Amino acid sequence: KGERNFHIFYQLLQAASEEEREDLFLNDFTAKDFNMTNQSETYDRRDGIKDADMHKEMVDAMQVMKFGSETVRQLMRLIVAVLFAGNMTFSTNKSSSGVDSCALEETEASLAVAHLLGVSFDNLAASLTSKVIFVSGDIIHKGLDVGQAEKANEALIKSIYGAAFDFIAERINASICAGRGGVMNGSSDGSKGSSLLRRGVSEREQSIIPPGGASIGVLDIFGFETFETNNFEQLCINYTNETLQQQFNKFVFKMEQQEYEREGILWKFIPFPDNQDVLDLIAKPRSGILQILDEQCIVDWGTDRKFGLSLYQNCTKHNRFSVTSSQRVNNKFSIEHYAGYVEYTAENWLEKNKDQLPAASVELLESSDFELIGQIKKYVRSEG
Repeated sequence: KGERNFHIFYQLLQAASEEEREDLFLNDFTAKDFNMTNQSETYDRRDGIKDADMHKEMVDAMQVMKFGSETVRQLMRLIVAVLFAGNMTFSTNKSSSGVDSCALEETEASLAVAHLLGVSFDNLAASLTSKVIFVSGDIIHKGLDVGQAEKANEALIKSIYGAAFDFIAERINASICAGRGGVMNGSSDGSKGSSLLRRGVSEREQSIIPPGGASIGVLDIFGFETFETNNFEQLCINYTNETLQQQFNKFVFKMEQQEYEREGILWKFIPFPDNQDVLDLIAKPRSGILQILDEQCIVDWGTDRKFGLSLYQNCTKHNRFSVTSSQRVNNKFSIEHYAGYVEYTAENWLEKNKDQLPAASVELLESSDFELIGQIKKYVRSEG
């Protein structure tokens, strides 16, 4: 409650023209009509900024970054496909053998997804209701139940959206780097490059300094998350925050004060909290929480419960990790982050950590005639 999904969903639904609405099957749909946007019952921004205005600014910025109009249109088409995918439903097929399978219901949402992704409805349905198993060189298709099909749909949604995000990031990076004239080495005698090195600027840092000028680095720290129930997603976000905080500490405090010492500048030492220990708790090789999670994902017998027990066995002595008797019973634990204590539940972590697109859905994307799908496929993580 109180939190929105990705801003682009709300922006597009507010700003789409009549032509876009017709082409993308949006008609009179609003954020209240999509499961991706209506779960929290929060639709407007807290700062009062209009989503339609932000959408226009975003499109203008994409054009500055050399995104063509057709690429922008195709990206918006993909976003709408994701919205409709969240509305797809499945029904159970009862079997005399007692093994239930399911079918993708032919609804307005599922038909829209098939069209927007450039695939047939039959291929879409098959990819989400069956699993491809490779046995001794043979391919076997096994039917899924409703719960498994819903998970397959979630994996498809995440993979498509994540691949589109990576595609956008790569295009922006390419646009920013274009025309810089290469590494800033200065005159042929290397004097300017040498002076940069004497000031502690690495060769890599020199390569991103525009010719004839300085550079400005922007550190965007995410919002720290703690809710009534905190899961794998919250740990990932909060780990990112911890990493960014460490980056901030390193450059603003550690490196600057080391520079003062080298130059003999008198100053009063500024104490600051060092969060390296919580980073080690989460991500240290062989003993960190994420490493323990990966180990449980690799073995066939790994479960969320065994993951929790492994955490209690390996992390209890860490001063940033804590677990009470009631938390042990409920497969929970707490971490003291730089922003405070957060209690996490360890349920569903293994499934979320695998985060790979089933082979059947990979085959689906391979069959697409949608140009953008062909461009983003290389960013998709898949099984096998």
